Amino acid sequence: MLMYHPAQDINHCLYRLILILELSEKDSINIETYRVMDFYTLFPHLLKMIKPLPNELRSYREAFNKIKEPFEAIKNTKRVMFELENFQSICIQNLIAKGLLDKKSFTDGQLKINSANIPKSLKDSINNSKLSDECWFKAIINHLPDISFNGKKGLKARSGLMEFRYDLEKS
Repeated sequence: MLMYHPAQDINHCLYRLILILELSEKDSINIETYRVMDFYTLFPHLLKMIKPLPNELRSYREAFNKIKEPFEAIKNTKRVMFELENFQSICIQNLIAKGLLDKKSFTDGQLKINSANIPKSLKDSINNSKLSDECWFKAIINHLPDISFNGKKGLKARSGLMEFRYDLEKS
C-alpha cells in the first residue's frame, strides 16, 4: 500500500521553507538550523524529545507535551533527517533560481527570503495558514534559531538529529 507523507513531497517542502522564512521574526536563518526547524515542523510531537530543553524553549514545554502523537512511528529520526536533506537542498536551489531566496545570503550559509518576489496568492495562503497560530510553531520559527547549534550543549546534540562529536567548540 502506498502512503503519502509530506516529508517526501517536494512541493510541501517548498511551501514549508517559504512559510518558515516568511513568518519568522528573524531576518535570515542559518541553513543547518533551518533543516532542524523543518524537521520539527513536520514532526512537532518530537519537540518534547529535545533533552535537555534549552532555556529559550522552556516556556513552551507544556505546549510541546500537548502535541498528539501521530499514527506513524519514526524509529530512526537521524535517518529521516538525513533523507530530508535532499528535498531541502533541492527546494533551496529551486527558490534561489526563481529569485525567492537571496543568493548572497545563501553563499554566507544563511537563508533570507525576498518577500517582494512571493506571489500574492502564496502570501495569502501563508498568512492564512493554521500553523501560524500554533504555539509550538511560533517556538520553532522564533526561538529555535537563537539556540546554540554546535557542540555538546548545542541543538544538534540536544535533538539527537545530527552528529555533533566533531564540532569545534569556542573556548
